[in-house]
Amino acid sequence: MPEPPIEEEIAEMARRAGELAEGEPLRPTLLVFADLVSGRCARIGDQYGDWDRNAGDHIRAVMHGIPGLLPKQRTNA
Repeated sequence: MPEPPIEEEIAEMARRAGELAEGEPLRPTLLVFADLVSGRCARIGDQYGDWDRNAGDHIRAVMHGIPGLLPKQRTNA
């Protein structure tokens, strides 16, 4: 099953935190805030893994829809 768009996930998190009422659309300022927080998380994640692929890349892939940054699928050898 495909993941919902990241904006929908952010809106749901904002509702759970009490920042949006049920049915209220995601405010641009909340989207910017989520982007700033995820950017900080990605910079922390850059310290883990190797320079080709790391946790920061995975965060950016999910938050900004960049499939090329997703981790490569592991294969059973």
